[in-house]
This record gives sequence, C-alpha cells and structure tokens, in this order.
Amino acid sequence: MRRPNRPVFWITAAVALAIAAAAPAATWRVAANGADSGGCGSTATPCRTISQAIFNANPGDTILIGPGVYGDVNADGDLNDPGEENSGVPGKMIVIAEALTIVSRDGAGSTVIRGVPSAVTVSIQASNVAFGKKGRGFTVRGGAGSVGIEITPGQSAVSLMGNVVDGHPNGLGLIDGSGHQIRNNWWTTGFLQLLGSNISVRDNLFIGAGLVLQSAASTVTVDRNQVQRSTGVGIDVQGTNHLVRRNVVAMGLSGAGFRCQGTCSSVRFQDNIARRNNGHGFEILAGAGQVLQGNLASGNASSGFYVNLATAAAVTLTKNTAVNNGAAGFTFLGASDNVNLPSLSNCVSVGNQGDGIQVAGYLLVQRCNIYGNVGSGFSCGVNKTSNFGSVVAQQNYWGAASGPGPDPADQLCGQTSLIDASNPAASEIGVGVLRNP
Repeated sequence: MRRPNRPVFWITAAVALAIAAAAPAATWRVAANGADSGGCGSTATPCRTISQAIFNANPGDTILIGPGVYGDVNADGDLNDPGEENSGVPGKMIVIAEALTIVSRDGAGSTVIRGVPSAVTVSIQASNVAFGKKGRGFTVRGGAGSVGIEITPGQSAVSLMGNVVDGHPNGLGLIDGSGHQIRNNWWTTGFLQLLGSNISVRDNLFIGAGLVLQSAASTVTVDRNQVQRSTGVGIDVQGTNHLVRRNVVAMGLSGAGFRCQGTCSSVRFQDNIARRNNGHGFEILAGAGQVLQGNLASGNASSGFYVNLATAAAVTLTKNTAVNNGAAGFTFLGASDNVNLPSLSNCVSVGNQGDGIQVAGYLLVQRCNIYGNVGSGFSCGVNKTSNFGSVVAQQNYWGAASGPGPDPADQLCGQTSLIDASNPAASEIGVGVLRNP
C-alpha cells in the first residue's frame, strides 16, 4: 500500500533536525591578542578570555587556547582590568557549566591561568568536561586562600589531564562527583582532595604536595602516582573500598608516606613504595578489612609499617618488606582481640634500626625473614612490649637454622614467655621483594 504524502512542513522540520544532529562540534579559539565579543572565537577573531569563549560555545564544542597569561593578567590580585576573566559568579574565576573540551595549543608550560586570592580558579559545574589533555593542558596558578580546580557535587565523567596546578593553599583541587579521570597532572605546594566516588587518580606527580581522600570518598583507585617532598602525609586515606597501588612516596618532610585513618576501611595497599619519609612508611590507624600486599618501606625515619587500631579489627599484611628504617620494621599496637587480630606473612624485616617486629597485644607471624635488626642494641627479631596478648611467630627464618638467638640470628625480647617461636624455618624464606624504581 502506498503511504499518504506527509505535509511539506513535517518534511522540512525533519530535514532541519537531521542537519542539526549531523553538524560537527565547533572549535572556539582564545588568544592573548584576541578581543571579546558575542561573535568572537574564530581563527581570525579569537576571544581574549576563556570565559567569553565558554559563553559563546555550545555543549560538545572544543575551546582551543593559545599561549599566554589568562585570568589575572597583570598579577594585581583582582579581575578589574581589560582582558581579564569574568565568569559572573562570585568567588569563581572561570566556570565551566556545560560539556566542553578545553585544551591549550602549546601545553602547560606556555599557557598560564593565574587566579586571584580567596577564589576558585577553575570551577567545573557540568558532566563530561575535558580540561586539558596530555601535552595540551594548563598551568593553573593561585593566590592566598584560593582553590585551584574544583569539580562540584553531582558531576560525572570529567577528565583533568596534562595540567600543572600550584600555589593554592586551600586546595590544589576539590574533586566531588563520580567517574572522573585525573591523569598526567603535576600538583605542587598543597593538597589534592577527593570527596567523590569511582574516581581514577593515575600517573600524577606531586611535588611538595599530597593526595587526600576525604571521609566521603569511596571506590577510588590511586595508581602509579609519585609523591615527593610532601609537607604532610603523602597519600592520606579515609573512606571505603579504595585501591592504592604502584605509588611511590619519597622524601616526605613530615608525616607518614601512606596513612589510613578516620573512616578508612576495606582499603587495599598494593605494590607501593614508601622511601625516606620523615615518619612511618605505612601507618594504619583505623578501620577493618585493610590489606597490605607487596609494599616496600625503606629508609623511613620511623617504623616501616605501623598498625595501631583503637578497636579490634583484622588487618592482613602479606609479602611486605621493611628494610633500613629508623625504628621497627613492623609495629603493632592495640590489638586486643585474639580472633580479630593482625596477621603478618611472607614478609621481610631486615636491617632496621629498631626491632624487626614490635608488638603490644596479639599478632600472628608466619613465613617471614627476620634478621639483622638492631633493636636497641639487642638484635630483637620480635619484641613483646606488654604482658597483654600473645604472639604466634612460627615458620619464620631468624638468621640461623636453629631459630631466634644471639648473632647471627635475631632474638626474642621483652615478654618472651608470650611469644611462640617454635618450628623455625631452617633457611631464608623466598619472598618477592619490590625493588626501588
């Protein structure tokens, strides 16, 4: 059967919609020699400010920014001069409120966004925003009391990549929402704070800076980041169900390399390195269900691994290595339950300035290499510091086939009657050691 003719206006409207749907996304250009207007953004007539290009653009468009200084152009601490940003939102210098891709032409070294005091330099208030790409990001520089980059609550699938963010004392970044990718950025002098969920933080460099997972954060993956010379804890974890793996925290000026505190629970620390920090290498202070596997703590000023839980909780440590730390290789305090107790297996505790393992409470130790530790001059492999609880330390290698004792072996110290070190291993245990990069 032949279909009846459709009205001409219906066909015209359908064609118009099809053409609009097929139209490619536009690219808007910003340059230091541009001029703002409602029609700026072409190659011939670029905009001067990023805010004007955002205002002119439509969702799905790209904004391409040339080299130069944007924001507080003359560095006088305000945005009242020609060519400076004006988002129209108090306390927010640049606001991205729709799905846009914003990249630089020549990269972060040539493209500076200078913020002002007590403001957010870049506020992302939409989902599916890409701010920077590898080799095409921005230097985002702040002032007193400022925040570098924020992603507001409720946003998803935002990408931050290829940026250098520095000089923001109230936060290099405040990342809320879910499903974000934070990759290949440099963060200097301050802290990047995560409050959201299902976020990936990967291949970033923190210099004089640190990463903080707040109590509201969940299911965050922190992978292959480097933290150097942080002024506090290098990677500080609260929240639940995180995976922290393959990170290096080195030469921290104060605090631990890695810390699990507050609401931290069901977090896995895997294949990380804490080296030469001015505190503990790994510090576990809260929660249950923590797993530490394959980590290396080397040359830290205090203990390599420090576990002190206020309430009874099972913490599992396996295939971890503590060498040449300033205090004990492994310290366990506060384990008051002989069921929900820490377990230490397939470990290496060698050459530490304190005890190989220091315990006040309950602990299970199996298949570890424990020798060459100083232990306050007594070469203590295990030092039971209190008469509460007990230690089962079987099938370990102490430096001699006969088990714990005088050199060349490490010995038992403290409340030795509460340590069961029977059935020692006759030779060194094969434990895979994570090497320094």
